[in-house]
Amino acid sequence: MTILVLEIPVPEIEHPTAQDIPRALLRLWPMFLGYFVSFIVLGMSWVAQHEQFHFVKRADQALLWMTMLFLMLIATVPFTTTLLGRYLDQQAVVVLYGAHLLAISLVHHATWRYATRNRRLVDPHIDLEDVKIHLRRSLATPVIYLIAIGLSFMSTVLSVVVYAFVPLVYGVLPSIYAKREGSRPRKS
Repeated sequence: MTILVLEIPVPEIEHPTAQDIPRALLRLWPMFLGYFVSFIVLGMSWVAQHEQFHFVKRADQALLWMTMLFLMLIATVPFTTTLLGRYLDQQAVVVLYGAHLLAISLVHHATWRYATRNRRLVDPHIDLEDVKIHLRRSLATPVIYLIAIGLSFMSTVLSVVVYAFVPLVYGVLPSIYAKREGSRPRKS
């Protein structure tokens, strides 16, 4: 996540005046917007994966490869973030960024579905309500990304702002991690 900031160029100003630096930084606002959105989306992805893997008790080849695909997609976020920061006004770039985030969220969802199907790789006593809560949360994310992609036809900036609100899904919808920390017993 910290690599994202390396793509924000430091302005090159020969003999700067007091007004030059603030103006140069202001011109970088699309880069800072891309950084902010990507940082919080990646943070949400990290929290979601942490929550998900708390319940995974075993791994098989399929799970390992799904996780590798997830990490590969995560590792390429700095590239699409840089594109977004440089070409925020280009709808194709905003759609590409959204499609990238959509792919990440769909792999995350597929990994959870795979791991929990018939309690394949999770604790055999996991509360099925926990499974359903995470499935709902992991499906809400791609739906919001699709909405944001659609909004890019009206406004690229509005679309990016919607991408930034996706992490709220993890604040609004119930958290199985928080519930686990509570006192609710598991059903078998």
